[in-house]
Amino acid sequence: MTISFRCPDCQTTISVEPAAGDREATCPECQCQVPFTPTESLSETNIVDDCPRCGKSAFYVQRDFNQKIGLGVMLLLALVGLVFVYYRRPMLFYACLGVGALFDLVLYSLLPNVTICYACKSTFRDVTVNSEHKPFDLHIADVYDNRSKG
Repeated sequence: MTISFRCPDCQTTISVEPAAGDREATCPECQCQVPFTPTESLSETNIVDDCPRCGKSAFYVQRDFNQKIGLGVMLLLALVGLVFVYYRRPMLFYACLGVGALFDLVLYSLLPNVTICYACKSTFRDVTVNSEHKPFDLHIADVYDNRSKG
């Protein structure tokens, strides 16, 4: 299991593979000691129930892929498709979008899940997915980002 979270001082991403008794991680950039407290469930059964960084219990599950790269690939394919539209080849435009959708489907089937904390954005890799954790919910994210009143 690997836990990734941000240093509160310099915002550098810290990745740790907690061993029994670990309670702090050292930031590689600013050498700050960042506390985290793995729960019993996380240590023994590899199931995330409470976040060791912030103590909250709101998580979502998604595929372990950088969303910015995925958006970039789709935009590139759409732009190539628009070139085909300009040259009056609209079927090739649709083929570009189909290639993008196929690429997305293949990645979705191959990539593992990660669990992410809504509150502090800590990422948990190589853990057993908790059945209580659902896909991303914008309303819950807004509540934790203080953008929602309800």
